[in-house]
Amino acid sequence: MTTISKTSAQRLTALADRARAELNMLSFATKPWVMPKIEDGAKMLDVVIIGAGQSGLVVGHALKRHGVTNFVVLDRNRQGYEGVWETYARNHEIRSPKEIMGADLGLPSMTIESFYRAKHGDAAWDEIKRIPRTDWMDFLRWYRAIADLPIRNEVTVADIDYDANGVTITTKDGETLRTRLVILATGMDGGGGWQTPEIITRNLPHGRYNHACEVYDVSRFKDKSIGVLGAGAAAFDAAVAALDAGARHVDLFMRRPQLPMIDVAREIETAGQLNHGHELSDETKWGLSRFMSGLSQSPAEHHFYKACSFDNFAMHLGSPWWSVGIEGDMVAIKTPKSQFRFDHVVSATGVAVDMTRRPELGKIAKGAALWRDRFTPPADDPAPGRLNFPYLNHCYQFTEREPGTARGIERIFAFNALASLSMGGMSAVSISSHRFGVPRVVAGVTGFLFREQEQAIIPMLAAYNTPGIVLTDRTREKLGLAVDSALAKAG
Repeated sequence: MTTISKTSAQRLTALADRARAELNMLSFATKPWVMPKIEDGAKMLDVVIIGAGQSGLVVGHALKRHGVTNFVVLDRNRQGYEGVWETYARNHEIRSPKEIMGADLGLPSMTIESFYRAKHGDAAWDEIKRIPRTDWMDFLRWYRAIADLPIRNEVTVADIDYDANGVTITTKDGETLRTRLVILATGMDGGGGWQTPEIITRNLPHGRYNHACEVYDVSRFKDKSIGVLGAGAAAFDAAVAALDAGARHVDLFMRRPQLPMIDVAREIETAGQLNHGHELSDETKWGLSRFMSGLSQSPAEHHFYKACSFDNFAMHLGSPWWSVGIEGDMVAIKTPKSQFRFDHVVSATGVAVDMTRRPELGKIAKGAALWRDRFTPPADDPAPGRLNFPYLNHCYQFTEREPGTARGIERIFAFNALASLSMGGMSAVSISSHRFGVPRVVAGVTGFLFREQEQAIIPMLAAYNTPGIVLTDRTREKLGLAVDSALAKAG
């Protein structure tokens, strides 16, 4: 958490006051409307959001703005350190354009631009090209205070079970929560886990390697030789972190013969793709995923140039790791071009989508329809890993693999990396997806809750007896009604 000046603190306080005032101006149709659901004599929660990072915060705030208030947000991390930004992320800047929108829910005072200008001044905003990572996390902390959500930190979900009437969540500490709906807002690894090649895991003790997206102490790399496997942004983030920590030498290896230079993701950040990608045919969604996975995200400019500024940094193109092992007290690596020795290696090799790797998703994995159940890939692109994605509907809801075999699974929404394929390439993990994805998942939730109380709508209205006007003596006389004796005596 960064320290700010007194002037910055005053500007941020003023901005918070303005944001709250604007929220109050837009308070029409935000009052609670969901009728309570009682089960076994106890009132159920309406929604549980798992994850209080950026996706969980924005969805929670949007639900609150739509009159859904009987919910809780759970996060395994301590307060102020939810998500990736100050746990394992090592990039200096977030990769999204600084003009990114979505968390604001349409309020200029709740944009990152307003926050950054208040914190650092107008000139500072004009000077930056992208938002520093730590400032983005400070923005999320500020946002949480404005949204004022019911968040419980340091709660780890151990199991999610479902039935036709609701969902039961069991925490690591043995607590159970009964809820009508669940939203998974658990980020990039929320549908599987970070993927380290078997050539590393089979041949090295874990003390000699890390995945780039694990939490590890980079200070231990001081005066060490470090090998990094990967060509994307995370690889350069890991390399720069090691160099900044005083590594003696860092070598970065990629199997590709050329460094990826194009960031195609920026090109498809359009209202058309972000708002309607889920409407594409399955064939196009598959083809788009195939195309995107065949590319590698270019490294962020800042870390690419910074890595190259170190004399003790080297890149090795066209150099997959053919063999990995321990020789003496060093990690020995063989590539098509040479052999290397390192004190430690870092694998920046992405994430695997496989719900069976997440114990809490075990029951969902058994009943949910996967892409392999609904789609036959082209013969030249079997992509077994991609077939593990769940086959979600347009509102991010799970669907049954076989009709009638997993009743209640539609009560669970996957607003995390599991949504990528079904949403046409832009999952809920991307900051840029929030502007259009959040309204859609919230519409799915509110629509579900509203339909469940359909039969109670007319009886509720029939029982409503709050008068729109209060009759005075004068108006009672005009209507030919008896004058209220108490009022008459008082008069």
